[in-house]
Amino acid sequence: MCEQVVERLKEISVGDHPYEIEGEKSASVLIVLCKEAGEWHVMLNKRSEELRRHPGQVCFPGGMREEGDRSSAVTALRECEEETGLDRNIVEIVSVLPTVKVYQKQMSLTPVVAMVPPDTFSTYSFTKNSSEVAAIFHAPLSAFLSDASHSVEANPAFDVHHFFVDFAGERFDVMGITAHLAVCVALLGLNKRPEFEYMLPEQYLIVERMLQERIEGLV
Repeated sequence: MCEQVVERLKEISVGDHPYEIEGEKSASVLIVLCKEAGEWHVMLNKRSEELRRHPGQVCFPGGMREEGDRSSAVTALRECEEETGLDRNIVEIVSVLPTVKVYQKQMSLTPVVAMVPPDTFSTYSFTKNSSEVAAIFHAPLSAFLSDASHSVEANPAFDVHHFFVDFAGERFDVMGITAHLAVCVALLGLNKRPEFEYMLPEQYLIVERMLQERIEGLV
């Protein structure tokens, strides 16, 4: 089962190509997967309340491209290590998903899927950068296909999906683009339909065909 999930995600990778345009406003996130007690989990951060942008929101580790970053994967690995203390040497890149345009920020965002050895999330000594990160937690990947702790916020442009995750006595609200990417990776990796109706926002149409083909192929 482990190999099947990894192979499915590798199949849809667009590859980690070097940055082509100097000065382009680009960001990457690292979607880190780990087998915990035999079940796939995904790592998430809660942003510091002191940050100017999106304080307290849940996100994947990641950030803006910096001078010297050769590719999206390099950016994602560097940012994750800076934010969480996760040693990039134990992280294996699995798949680079298509870049999406975040129009409200006028930037491109590349999701990079990776994995770490089994039970790393529960045994590793993470060192969060407290100026950026308030909490580091993980959730079952399957939770992002389940309707059990899911709600939808109606929006004129597109529906905003929320997933509520309980971890170490705190409840986290995974929403927005982070929720969208979690659903994408869960659907593509686990090869299961969501238990709820899911419509992709317009700016994510680059992955619509890939997702639609996968959904249509599921029973």
